[in-house]
Formats: sequence, structure tokens, C-alpha cells
Amino acid sequence: MRARAMLISLGIAVAFTGFSATTASAYDNSNLSISRSEYDTDYCLCHDYSGLDYTGFKHDAGGEALKLVVKNNGTAVAQVEFHPWDEILYVYDGKNDGDTIYVRAMWWEGSGFVREDGGPYWAPGTSKELDMNKIQMDSDDDIDEGTVVYFRLYDDKDGNDPITDWYQYNGHA
Repeated sequence: MRARAMLISLGIAVAFTGFSATTASAYDNSNLSISRSEYDTDYCLCHDYSGLDYTGFKHDAGGEALKLVVKNNGTAVAQVEFHPWDEILYVYDGKNDGDTIYVRAMWWEGSGFVREDGGPYWAPGTSKELDMNKIQMDSDDDIDEGTVVYFRLYDDKDGNDPITDWYQYNGHA
């Protein structure tokens, strides 16, 4: 009887361990594509209706807004926006598939000092149709006007599965 109880306990433990294990990344990066929209915010108010939502960019002299729509097999699953006005980053998850994208940002300050603003950033995974995370970039100090801000997208929180390279996508504060 004791041996049977031990086998049942072991079986339950193996079953729960197996069911709770998840992969670091769920997207097959070869199926991902990214559409990019850039706006010179000297001439905004600008509007973009592509991707997961309507996006409006405010006027910001010397700024360049960026909107990236990540598609899996042609369907929008995530979105990243950089708004130069107040240096705000938005990360969206538009698919309840147990996966999201992660975003890191960096820029140069002063005499070549590389600054990474925390991160990675991602949208919370909830049961909503569209999840969003609004991040105030460099909250302790403004990013200097005209500074190029680089973004890199990942398929995992630890940054081991990059979707893009550094310097591939950027905006201007």
C-alpha cells in the first residue's frame, strides 16, 4: 500500500512539473515580420491606424516617433511605440497566446556614455484582447532633445532570443 501511494505521489509530481514547464520563447522568429512607421514630429499631430490600435503622435521639435508592429504569420501580435513628446514608450500585446515581446532601449549621453533605461519592458499578459504597458523613459531626467534612442526586441525576458538587432530601429527624443 505504501509503495502504491508513493508511486501515485511521484506520478502527480511529474505530471505537475511537466505541465508547468514553459519554453523561453513561443514564437518561431522565422514567422515574424515587423512593419515600421516613422514620423518627423516637427510636423505632427500625426496619426497612424496600422497595427493593433490607433496611434497619435504629438508635436515635438526635433523628434522622430517610431511605431513597430510585430506580426506572426501576417497577423499583428505585438506593437511598440516611441513618443518623443515626454519620451514615452508603449508596449502592446495583442494576442492571448502565452507569449509577448520584450523591449530594451539605449542611447548615448554626454561624452559617449551609453545609457540603458532599465528594461526589459513588456505588456502584462491578461485575458484582455489588448494589453498595454506605458513606460516613462529616463524618468529621473529628460533625454536630450534630438538624441537617437535605439530599440531592440526580444522573444524572452532574459534577452537570449533577440528578434531584432541593436541599431535596426530607432527614434529621436
